[in-house]
Amino acid sequence: NLVYALGLMRTPYNVTLDNGTVVEKISFNFEMQVISHVISSSFYGFVATQILGGWLGACLGGSRVFGVGMAFTALFSLVMPFVVNTGVVNLLIAIRVIQGLFEGVTYPSIIAVWSRWAPPQERARLVTIAFSGSYFATVVTPPVLRLIVKTLGWSYVFYITSIMGFIWFAVWWTVVKDKPEDDSHISTEELKYLRENLDCGPN
Repeated sequence: NLVYALGLMRTPYNVTLDNGTVVEKISFNFEMQVISHVISSSFYGFVATQILGGWLGACLGGSRVFGVGMAFTALFSLVMPFVVNTGVVNLLIAIRVIQGLFEGVTYPSIIAVWSRWAPPQERARLVTIAFSGSYFATVVTPPVLRLIVKTLGWSYVFYITSIMGFIWFAVWWTVVKDKPEDDSHISTEELKYLRENLDCGPN
C-alpha cells in the first residue's frame, strides 16, 4: 500500500486559504530517487527470508509462521504514517526493510501449509487459486486506496489496511491449523482421504 500511497501523496491538491485564495499543495514532495529507494527497500528484506520462511514453516508450522509474518507486516504498516511524518528517509527505509523481512516468510510458509493439506493431484490447482488472491488485490487495491485518500486522507490507507490485517490474523490464527489431525472441524471421511492421498502421510 505504500507504493500506491506515495504516488497519491505526491499528487497536487487545491487548498482554500482563509482569505479565499486557492493554492496548490503536495503532501510530501519526495524526490523520485528517494521514492525508488523507499519502495525497493522492502524487497531486500523480502528476498532475505525466503529460505528461512520455508525452514521455519517446516519446523514450527506453516500456518503459524504465515500468520505471524502477516501480523507484523500489518503492525509496521500501522506505524508507517508516523514514520513518514518524521521526514527521516533512512528510518522509513529501515522500517520497510524490516517489513520486507516479515513479508518474505509468507510465500514459502504457506506452501508448507498446502503440503500438509492438499493432495499432490490437487495441489497445483489449489495453490493457484489461493495465490490468485494477490493478483486480484493488485487490480482492486489502487482505486480503493485512491478513494480512501480522497475521502479520509493518505494516512488512513495504512490505518485501514492494518486493521484489516489484524482482523484477518485473528481469524487465521483461530481457524487454520497446520495439520488435518489438529482441525477439530474436519470430518472422518475428509481426514481419511487426506491421510491416504498426502505424500507426506499423517505427520
